Amino acid sequence: MLLPLPYIQETLGDEATILFQSFSWSFAASCVLLVLWRGLIAPVVAANRSADDLVFLTNSVVSLFPALTAPFLAVQALWELPISDHATALAAAPTPLALRAVGLSCGYMAYDTVFCLAHKQVRHPLLLGHHLLSILFFPYATLRHRALLVVLFFVCTEVTNIGQHVRIILLKLGHERSRLYLVNGVAWAVSFFVVRILPSPYLFYKMADCSYAAFSRADFVVAWATMPIPFVLNSFWFYLLASGVLR
Repeated sequence: MLLPLPYIQETLGDEATILFQSFSWSFAASCVLLVLWRGLIAPVVAANRSADDLVFLTNSVVSLFPALTAPFLAVQALWELPISDHATALAAAPTPLALRAVGLSCGYMAYDTVFCLAHKQVRHPLLLGHHLLSILFFPYATLRHRALLVVLFFVCTEVTNIGQHVRIILLKLGHERSRLYLVNGVAWAVSFFVVRILPSPYLFYKMADCSYAAFSRADFVVAWATMPIPFVLNSFWFYLLASGVLR
């Protein structure tokens, strides 16, 4: 049974309501895309693919949805934050755009966690750990008004997943020798560096220099226990990309 909006607002508060609604719509939209792909599109464009290929194709097709939506909301939300004010930059309240961006991203990751658990071909401990930590701590940080700047940056970096999933789609459809496959691969590598790696020193500067006066001890511990993780993962993934492991 769907809970009425006034009840949700009274129970969770306005900010949590917006985030929860965006989370729910994102999860539902991902499920709808899954059904449409499997029922209508895959039988036409991927009828001769293997079962394993279909799993990878399904995962990548649905994963294009958050990559094409959440980062663009997050970029706009970043401009609404007091980034230059080191006293408040890490304790700023989320705007509706920020809440929707985080909810959309987490809703998709909840869907993808279920999908990965159901399909061993895409089930990877590193990916599942990434999703679970994000689902837990992105909403926590956003609703507590803690390090939202960093959370939104992480959501923005999901735009590079466009290149990753287009690459997988082309590969699994047998276009790995096409010019488009080559161009997309180069564009993916460049975008990964520009979006995920290049801004990292600036984010670390903000993390080190901005005020934590509004943080409780628990907030501070959680922030510094979790904020570095995506930067480490990005560096590791870029190392694989640059060294040619992700061919």
